[in-house]
Amino acid sequence: MEKIESIDHDFNIDEKYRVYASVSFAVLLLGIGVPLWWQTTTVPRVTLPYTGIDELSQLDIKITTKITIAALSHNRAELLAHEIKRTFANAEIYQLNVEYQVISNNLLASVFVYHELEKVAATFDLDVGNLLLLEATNLNDAVLVGSNRTLYFSTETSIATLIQVLSEWILHDKSLALTKNALAEPTMYSLDEENRRRFPASPAYDVLITLVNPDPQKLKIDWNLKTVTEEYMQPFLDELSILSNFSVKSQWLYLLPLDMNPRRVPDSSPSRRHFALRESVLPQLVTPLEKKLASQVSLHPCINLVVYMVPCDSAPLHIYTRSGHRSRTDSNVEAFLSPRWGGVVLINPPSEICDNAREDEAVTVIPEETAIVGTFLAQLRLLLGIPEMKSINGATAVPLVGLKSRDWEIDSLLRFRTVEQLTSAKLTLQSLARLLKEISNIVITDIVGNRINTALDLVHESAEHLRRGDLERSFILSKEAFIISEAAFSDPTLLALLYFPEDQKYAVYIPLFLPAMIPVLLSLKNIRRYYFPGKNSTEKKADHRESKNNEDNKLKVE
Repeated sequence: MEKIESIDHDFNIDEKYRVYASVSFAVLLLGIGVPLWWQTTTVPRVTLPYTGIDELSQLDIKITTKITIAALSHNRAELLAHEIKRTFANAEIYQLNVEYQVISNNLLASVFVYHELEKVAATFDLDVGNLLLLEATNLNDAVLVGSNRTLYFSTETSIATLIQVLSEWILHDKSLALTKNALAEPTMYSLDEENRRRFPASPAYDVLITLVNPDPQKLKIDWNLKTVTEEYMQPFLDELSILSNFSVKSQWLYLLPLDMNPRRVPDSSPSRRHFALRESVLPQLVTPLEKKLASQVSLHPCINLVVYMVPCDSAPLHIYTRSGHRSRTDSNVEAFLSPRWGGVVLINPPSEICDNAREDEAVTVIPEETAIVGTFLAQLRLLLGIPEMKSINGATAVPLVGLKSRDWEIDSLLRFRTVEQLTSAKLTLQSLARLLKEISNIVITDIVGNRINTALDLVHESAEHLRRGDLERSFILSKEAFIISEAAFSDPTLLALLYFPEDQKYAVYIPLFLPAMIPVLLSLKNIRRYYFPGKNSTEKKADHRESKNNEDNKLKVE
């Protein structure tokens, strides 16, 4: 019996050590190794507000604009307010808050000039984006649009004319709605001329002024380009500093001829001829210029303004429209515009200088500074989004004073930029969210997550301020949302693990773990039997003891 008990004791000890070894292996591998491997190979991804980003599809961008009507009679003021509300009631982008009041006829009876009208308008408190419609008695035009935020109309002005000026010159309701829809669904909506020409929204722009001298041996240019840049271009752009940061640069280029041969045609005088460029070939001039301009020295969009001095052997050079007429007939300056690229000004030297010059003598040309600067400023206005005012019968606008833009023009730019930036930020966040959902091994760091959350909050806050009528604050917030969303989308950490997909991760590690995992997994069955013995296990142990006893008895008999 003592021998049997010792055998059972030795058997239990061996089995216990085997179970302890299996448990230790299982704990190390399954409890420590696998979680550690999973933690070290899991892509870090911050939780993102996917639901909030999806709800941006229902974001309704509405611009609340306050319009104050100051008329000489109550009936006139009430009728104007009612018609304006009715006309813009179904506007997709606008929500007009129209108020009216009656002013005394004595206040305007002695007012005959525009400056005196401005003094009367200055008594009204107008914030950024608001408008004042002021009825004037001594007004020659049906509608006179001032430099500030005031429209003056006479007592005989029809309501239809006033509403047309509001829609086409000031509010641009159709173009704004098209801008928003074309950004959201570019395949369904085609941009109009203004949207195709205007530079897209950006926090900063580079304005590059280039003077091209194709033949410096025969042509000398007496012009201080730096002075023109500092005295004319920079002050104009400073007025638009609320929109973006503008950096003005200038350069000279030499030995860059036109990449085509203009056609020589007879002039008005039988003894003279000039060279003609068809309007249809003008885009072909931009390509060779673009190669030499070095306009891609910055990450910001570049607005190119080029002055091309025409040599005497190719002068005078004139641009002909598609209908076969000269674009300009009273100036040596020819110009054309390339949408979202810039403008080119062709300068013809005076004919008397070229006629009196010798073949081996260089010609000195002094460009028409006023004409060039005026053309550049007109091109800049179009490229930045200040459209030309279409002719409306009976309506006129006060001429620009110096280099200063009209206040209502800047307000119009703020509306366009706000809609563009809000829509772009919304689309960027939605595209980024879809991308991060589809590709699970993209790293989402805390920085990217904070940017996405911040941009989402800024979009909602900007849209709310826009609905309240705070245009300036809404524009600033939309600009921040646009910048932050673009920074989140282009963050370099998003591409950190794209080269190491999930299937490759398992293909690398499974051959290492599987040979060690199989024995451990098989030993789990023995561990379970040891700690949770069942009926079968007890019977096997009893059979084992009985067999041992039988063997011992046989040995004793022998």
